[in-house]
Order: sequence, then structure tokens, then C-alpha cells
Amino acid sequence: MSRLKDFPSIHSNALHSLYEIGRNLSDKERQEVIARVRAKGYRVEELEFYEYAPTDTMRHLFVRMEGEAESIPYFMLDKECWSEIVDALLVVYTSPS
Repeated sequence: MSRLKDFPSIHSNALHSLYEIGRNLSDKERQEVIARVRAKGYRVEELEFYEYAPTDTMRHLFVRMEGEAESIPYFMLDKECWSEIVDALLVVYTSPS
């Protein structure tokens, strides 16, 4: 079960930390996160971490699902999918390289 039960506010420290974790993953690590989430039955194809200029306080995570043309914001995912993404990010981030 995820350490985050519900979607954090865009301004919360929890989302900021997840954003920083995801943004700092290598391409290989990001693909491992996606593979872990896909193994749980979710069609995640890509995780996109954005920081909007000119400020570094506007951050967002978009998720593109297999077969979909457009990415969706993290808060539009069902809670179970979001939970799997959070868990996979934390597992990959904390695993030894």
C-alpha cells in the first residue's frame, strides 16, 4: 500500500519530493518504474516531469497511457494507479544502483 493515501496538493512537500525523485531518475531507472507499474496491470507508457518557467515552484507530473495520444495529469489517475506509481518511484529511488 502506498505511503500516500490520497493525491497530495500541488503545493505539498510530498509532491515536491516525488517530483524531485522522478526528475532525478536516469532514463533506465524511469523505465524500471514504468515496468513495475505495468507489471501491476496499468498501461503506463511514460512519466513526464515538468517544471514551468519562469518559476521553479510550478511543477507537474503527467502520465501517458498506452494507446492514448495525450498525457494526463497525475491527479486524474485512479488512486490505485497513482499508488503503484508512487510505490515504484520510491522502490527504484531507494534501491542500490
